[in-house]
Amino acid sequence: MQKLNELTLKQREELFRQLRVSITHHSNAMEGTTLSFGETKKLLEHGNTAGDKPLHEQLVILGFAKAYDVIVREASNKDNIMDASFIKDIHAIMFEDALHVVPQFVSKPIGAYRLDERHIKGVEIKLSSPHQISNDLENLLYRFKSNNMSLEDIAQFHILFERVHPFADGNGRVGRLLMAFQAIQNNIIPPLIENEHRSEYLKAINDKNELLKFIEESIENSLGLI
Repeated sequence: MQKLNELTLKQREELFRQLRVSITHHSNAMEGTTLSFGETKKLLEHGNTAGDKPLHEQLVILGFAKAYDVIVREASNKDNIMDASFIKDIHAIMFEDALHVVPQFVSKPIGAYRLDERHIKGVEIKLSSPHQISNDLENLLYRFKSNNMSLEDIAQFHILFERVHPFADGNGRVGRLLMAFQAIQNNIIPPLIENEHRSEYLKAINDKNELLKFIEESIENSLGLI
């Protein structure tokens, strides 16, 4: 599999630029956001809003892209080990603009762990109870150091992170951003998980080997952008 450092500087710049729009669109579309790819692209690259689409969706898309920028910047330094504070900050960045403008459409709290029991629609797994979240996430971060992970580790981390499900909303989106962070830190092309393959993704998230195969295919999607 092609490594990130095997791309030219120009190719890496183009990859990250294209992924900013593509990951933002697909990751949010998987969670029900109604903006098309073209509308997302116009919003992020030209500041043109989609007039007939909900404001809170557009603010979250802008927040997601801001979080993506932080992910790419911080992952470029291998000394920046992912910790719980970083994860909570990514969550807060994603939702803070929407919270300020249309708080009634944002699940709270942001940048802090959920306070109620949750389950993942369509996935038969038990999630961490609210009182277990902090301990479960710290154990996961202790087990996997973000700057020393194989692709198999990244797949396993993603499964376990989604089972902790630390936030009231945005767990899938945060988890996919963390996957990009870990990939970049470990010289791996960040995967582009497309909304068209949402059902395969949700099925794969129950099995490490299946998710590993799915991520490898999603890396090919990323390479296709350049």
